[in-house]
Amino acid sequence: MKKTSKAASFTLLTALFISVLSGCGSANNVPEASNNAQAPTNAESDNPYKDHMDISVSWWGIGVGFQQKDDILQHVENTFNVTFKPMDIGWDNYKQKAQVWAAAGQLPDIITNSITNDSPATYNEWVNQDLIHALPDDLSAYPHVEQVAKAKGVDGIRRDGKLYAIPRMTFPLEQAEAVWAVDRAIFVRKDWMEKLGIADPKSFEEFNAMLKAFVEKDPDGNNKNDTTGIVMNTLGYFKSVFVPTFPQMGNQGWVEEDGKWIPFYASQKMDEVVVQARQMYKDHTLDPDFAVAKAGEGNQKFYQNKAGAFAFKTDGILGATGIQSEWEKNNPGLSFFDHVKILHLWPGADGTVYRQVNSPWWSETMINVDVDDKKLDRILRIYDWLLSAEGKELFDYGIEGKDYTKDGDKYVITRAKEENGQYIDLKKAYPSMDIISQMAAWRNASAIEDSESNRAAHGDAAIQFIQDEIKWQMDNAKPMPTAFEFFTMTTPAKDKLSAINFDDDFTKMILGKDDPVQTWREIVKGYDSKGLQQAITEVTAEMAKQK
Repeated sequence: MKKTSKAASFTLLTALFISVLSGCGSANNVPEASNNAQAPTNAESDNPYKDHMDISVSWWGIGVGFQQKDDILQHVENTFNVTFKPMDIGWDNYKQKAQVWAAAGQLPDIITNSITNDSPATYNEWVNQDLIHALPDDLSAYPHVEQVAKAKGVDGIRRDGKLYAIPRMTFPLEQAEAVWAVDRAIFVRKDWMEKLGIADPKSFEEFNAMLKAFVEKDPDGNNKNDTTGIVMNTLGYFKSVFVPTFPQMGNQGWVEEDGKWIPFYASQKMDEVVVQARQMYKDHTLDPDFAVAKAGEGNQKFYQNKAGAFAFKTDGILGATGIQSEWEKNNPGLSFFDHVKILHLWPGADGTVYRQVNSPWWSETMINVDVDDKKLDRILRIYDWLLSAEGKELFDYGIEGKDYTKDGDKYVITRAKEENGQYIDLKKAYPSMDIISQMAAWRNASAIEDSESNRAAHGDAAIQFIQDEIKWQMDNAKPMPTAFEFFTMTTPAKDKLSAINFDDDFTKMILGKDDPVQTWREIVKGYDSKGLQQAITEVTAEMAKQK
């Protein structure tokens, strides 16, 4: 690929993002871990970590997370003889901050962003503008990083045969399908269902009728009209309600219709979805405050017996601020599992129950092009260790001798306990853990696997609840139809579609008063000005070429 000069790139980016405000977060002794398997001997030295290095890194909330310099952070820094220099980003501004840093020539050494799958056009620009470092062609010195680089779908983000990002895998490659199956869940008050004589819904109509009964029939028995149907953590979780109606909506995929490949929101199947969504709002079976509630506010209505159903994810039950803990806090003396269950979705029109699947990764690590070869090697060694079994042991169990002891393959948890008798969450004991443990991979599967650590931290009932749900999904549901090539496919017009904000437009449609089908069709027609038809043409041609 032809590279433009960095000076020209910075000038262009500065003009584009001059109005965006930026800011940076500010930024010892535990036993050194053995890294022989993950850190091969450097040809220049028997000790590849002889020279101390400062490594700047961006991450969500890293300024606070690294502030205490806890033992986990010290362990990693001491092991690799580095000092991490945090550069803070927020969930609401991380993309803008990255652009401002790029324009000013101030990108961190380790860049956290989500442009490989959220904004491939920006990824292409950064590659072309020589802002990010190509990974070595030979990654055999970093076998765990190499495994990620060879994972299915990663070739789609290579440019001229080179990889410029380390995808942050959502789940371990060998477990991805099973774990994605529990990334969406509809929790429901099974005691309310029993009280009102309601069986598990077998269709959307029965589901909406159940929610309507929660609204109108005083399921909590307080003689007040103060309950709603379904609340949500975010709109993304709520959309799983429509998977039986239109499976590809569940992961915002592309579908083939009338010989063309189109994004899900342009599909004819959206007609039925928008009718159902509007009906729920009209019937008050959808939380009337959903459009103005911030992430997490809807949860409280479920915890406080003001809602009969809650859209989130299965492992949302875990942790001191998880669904189980918060619900039981608001219902002292009652067991969450006696009163709440996961409501399984009903079959689609083809008779199939579908389960969640999605892209193998979300977000990525990129390395500043100004990093020299020695620092690049050090960063890749760190990432290889983060992805290793040794790293996993630290993140699962903490520090040996302090948080656990080990006798052969047997782990004995020794860390402190909470007042409720459960072992303290490692992320609470070590604020840096939530960041370091996820820098290279999200490790979502580690939190829900059936392990001694998880049973000690969360209790047998919570872990068994999750394991039972994984089994049900794998035994009874099929993965939603997904054309995975679209997650990384890049064409000029398709890249520009990232400017479309489906959630905002879907919300406006729900709140509207005109015919929902006509409203939605007009919204989609408006996408033509953003390049929708050209994107469809380009993607259809690309799919034909690939086949």
